[in-house]
Amino acid sequence: MIHENTDIERLFKRYYQPMYRVAKGILYDQDECKDVVSDVFAKVFEEGIILLPETEEGYLIRAVRNRCLNIIAHKDIRERTSKLLLNDAKTILSEHDETLLDRLMLLIEHLEPPIRRQILRLRHVQGLPFQRIADDLGVSRVTVYHHLSEAINIIKRQLNQAKQ
Repeated sequence: MIHENTDIERLFKRYYQPMYRVAKGILYDQDECKDVVSDVFAKVFEEGIILLPETEEGYLIRAVRNRCLNIIAHKDIRERTSKLLLNDAKTILSEHDETLLDRLMLLIEHLEPPIRRQILRLRHVQGLPFQRIADDLGVSRVTVYHHLSEAINIIKRQLNQAKQ
């Protein structure tokens, strides 16, 4: 059981390397792997999680694995959304059409409901991560992704109609 800081130190000394290896096998980024392992230890310490000797290794390894998978899922969502917007931006910029750019800005201004417009700005103007947006607005990450996806679909549809 974890009773004092010395137990965290013992866990750190004993399991840091195996935890890091698991993270490295999933993420391939040294700094990100170190952050993941540190985050897991911080959570154990801050939340006062009690680990039994026979389950401590399994818990720590699973926690690292789950954290890495969450990071990958978050990156995947971010990359897909960015790719959708970039494809449209390339189309817009390649046309050198000022009126189309004005139309895009107008479409964003008139997105409904207002939370959709706000999420689009927070994500793509301020570059905030999905979880931060969800926390700031008091909604789930799924809601953030849904509104962002809908905003992109609406803008794409209306831009395509404007081209015709």
